[in-house]
Amino acid sequence: MRSPVLALALLCTGCTWFKGHQEVLITSEPPGAHIWLDGRDTGETTPHAFNIAGNFGFDHPLELQKKGYRAERRMLYQQTRMYTSRWIDGAGPPELPPWPIDWTMGDVLFPFGVRGAIVPGEVYVKLYREDEPLLGFDVLRERAKTATAAEAK
Repeated sequence: MRSPVLALALLCTGCTWFKGHQEVLITSEPPGAHIWLDGRDTGETTPHAFNIAGNFGFDHPLELQKKGYRAERRMLYQQTRMYTSRWIDGAGPPELPPWPIDWTMGDVLFPFGVRGAIVPGEVYVKLYREDEPLLGFDVLRERAKTATAAEAK
């Protein structure tokens, strides 16, 4: 009884593989900022790791808030990659059959894999005090708001 089960297990070792990087670490300078994820207060402060990643999912808006500092927003992107590595690895000229010797029966029947992750896997955000001057994209954002308000009048 053991040998047929062992033989079947050896034949099907290359089945579909799902792998994901699960944790996303969020840190800030200064630490202790409240973390809002997907528009909801998580009740956590930085630094903190969230188990939000996986193979299938969606993008996650992130906002860090701390009293006396301007809120900062980032986007965490869900990346999923599916592949058929065995068929691609076994590609050869048309006159040769695509059957490498290291293929198992599982590779023939299910030669697929899926990998997923949240990008970036680690987020560092510098928070600026409310009394500090605006820099970079913050200046452009304020100019756009001012221009939009002037057009509306």
